[in-house]
Amino acid sequence: MTGALVDGPKNENARAWWFLDTLVVEHRGAGTMKTVVLEMTLPVGHAPALHVHDNLDDTWYVLEGQMAVRCGDEEMVVGAGSWVSMPQGVPHAFRVIGDEPARILTVHDNDTFREFVNELGVPAPEHVVPISPSFPAIDELIRVAATHDLRPVGPPMTADEAAEIVANN
Repeated sequence: MTGALVDGPKNENARAWWFLDTLVVEHRGAGTMKTVVLEMTLPVGHAPALHVHDNLDDTWYVLEGQMAVRCGDEEMVVGAGSWVSMPQGVPHAFRVIGDEPARILTVHDNDTFREFVNELGVPAPEHVVPISPSFPAIDELIRVAATHDLRPVGPPMTADEAAEIVANN
């Protein structure tokens, strides 16, 4: 392919997964591009474990919603219009706060996270957050994560920790 590829906002043909309690939609790239762009809808309270990617810079743009974020020793509140870039090898976590889900675009230079989602997620029959989320046993989640450059190093951010980040920012 030598031309542009355009995915519209209602592209129901895009690959989509229900991944844990989130909706993940993959936006296609033109030709042989290695960039992976995933649009994620994260419900209020969504909070992954404190984790590290050893070979992935975790980068995302916030389209909607708010999140408390911890990256290394830094803590911040981000919202619509924020570009968040967390370097590989640095522990990070976040929690969706407020009254609305967050919607983010992740932009990665490799497919490790997409393949993690693909392995644990299930194809989403419609582009909505799953009504009945599915969570694997923690040992299975850790095992699969390790095969996709994602290493949990601590618990998820609690609501109290997120509230403290909000109060300090």
